[in-house]
Amino acid sequence: MTAIGGVLIAVGVISTAVAWLFLSGLLHLPIYIVAPGLVGAFYLGPRQFLKHQQRQVEEKFTDLFPEAVDMVTRIVRAGLPINVAIRAVGKEAPPPVNQVFATLAAEEKIGVRFEEALASAADRIGLPDFRFFAVAVGLHYSTGGNIAVTLEILSDIVRKRKATRLKAKATTAEVRTSAMVLGALPFVVIGGLLALSPEYLVPLTTDPRGNVIVALAIGFLAAAYFSMRWMMQRATRI
Repeated sequence: MTAIGGVLIAVGVISTAVAWLFLSGLLHLPIYIVAPGLVGAFYLGPRQFLKHQQRQVEEKFTDLFPEAVDMVTRIVRAGLPINVAIRAVGKEAPPPVNQVFATLAAEEKIGVRFEEALASAADRIGLPDFRFFAVAVGLHYSTGGNIAVTLEILSDIVRKRKATRLKAKATTAEVRTSAMVLGALPFVVIGGLLALSPEYLVPLTTDPRGNVIVALAIGFLAAAYFSMRWMMQRATRI
């Protein structure tokens, strides 16, 4: 936890430094505008870093989860109870899947009802695939039935969802590439002008009107980036 806290502080300091260079060094804004910007950068930088880390863990969990369901199915078909299968996955599966199942096994060991532990884990993780698993196993505990067949169907559904997500990403790859090229063009043009005729861009940093133009340009670029990113995430979220 100390290492994670140090990384977050470092990200916050770097974000604040970049915001200072942009707001004060480039735009020459007054301190009553720069100060809130620095506070916002110190807050948003670590937040975005944590969201990026969480997204990576969720993607890895989603990729590995079908194999974990298959492992549970094989153990149940061998005649062992499902809580034993959960403990086995917690010991043998790769992270981060093993951590989730190890937590389930630990909660069940100290007396927490298995259905409650599953529901709590599903709420905590928030991934649809794991919610399906929690509902299927919870229904088995409540009503009985052949859990192995249910888990086989669930594994097939999860794999089909994964294939659909990959297909959606492949379909939108051309759009994402075009967006990256269009977004990089202004910076390429500015770099070329700085190399060939730097005095051409001097008014953007020395004239207040140039500062406003730079701020608007960066604001529009940021708005375009986040709107396209939102649309791409909506298109590939299945």
